[in-house]
Amino acid sequence: MEGSERRYVDNTIQFPSAGLTIRQKEPKNLEAPFDRIDSYLTPTELFYIRSHFPIPALDRGSYQLRIDGAVRRPFTLSYDELRSMPSETRVATLECAGNSRVFLVPQVQGAQWELGAVSNAEWTGVPLRALLERAGLEAGSPDRLPDEWS
Repeated sequence: MEGSERRYVDNTIQFPSAGLTIRQKEPKNLEAPFDRIDSYLTPTELFYIRSHFPIPALDRGSYQLRIDGAVRRPFTLSYDELRSMPSETRVATLECAGNSRVFLVPQVQGAQWELGAVSNAEWTGVPLRALLERAGLEAGSPDRLPDEWS
């Protein structure tokens, strides 16, 4: 496989998803083969891909996440700093709003998804609440963060 066809994420090599239905090549929109999914959690290699823009090439060494705006203490985190923060794992379903679009009458614009623009996965990361609490929301921001942001 050519070097340009693979990506490195967290020291894991990721190859293009095999067996997904191409709905659009660029930006990449690939549909999960609904008939091949036989478990509640969608296998990573069968997880649908919905992109509105080309996938950016990120450099782990220079990556920075900046939290600013309506906060009292703006800050920036490197990739490694973000990864070292306490994280949580949650099971969640993602579904494109256009899932099953191909069945609409009259037909509408957009990727003509059948049934495979939906997948379930375990997601792990730093809760948004932890980042916003560290930054300190300014006056006029919501007094309380929604429970979903925990």
